[in-house]
Amino acid sequence: MLATKTALTLEAARTIAAACDKEARSRGLKLVIAIVDDGGHLVLLHRDDNAQVGSVEIATLKARTAVLFRRDTLDFQKVVEGEGRFALLCIPNGVPLDGGVLLRSGSEIIGAIGVSGASDEEDGDIGRIGAAALATACAID
Repeated sequence: MLATKTALTLEAARTIAAACDKEARSRGLKLVIAIVDDGGHLVLLHRDDNAQVGSVEIATLKARTAVLFRRDTLDFQKVVEGEGRFALLCIPNGVPLDGGVLLRSGSEIIGAIGVSGASDEEDGDIGRIGAAALATACAID
């Protein structure tokens, strides 16, 4: 009757954020990184010195959009840009811009990362690096 599930820990969120921060620094980017659990609740927020303050909300919304709709936000961006499906712009509290990336343990969604402060493509690249760092850390454990 009860299910057992894998939960995102603060330690895992710190590992993800550290990988993102390392790559962002190598590219000279000032970013905000938001990591949420599988319910969309904030676990960790990282804002670089001098990162634009507006990116705090955008990064968090990107992460929440990904986890609540169970897909990376790049999927939404592709539909809006490629198919002209502008109705997706009306998703309540949704952000159809690259930078929201699901975090998985095997096939189970355990949270998401949202990145904001650079171009959509760079935000997404950094988020995918964070997700890959989680996958690598889980494979080692």
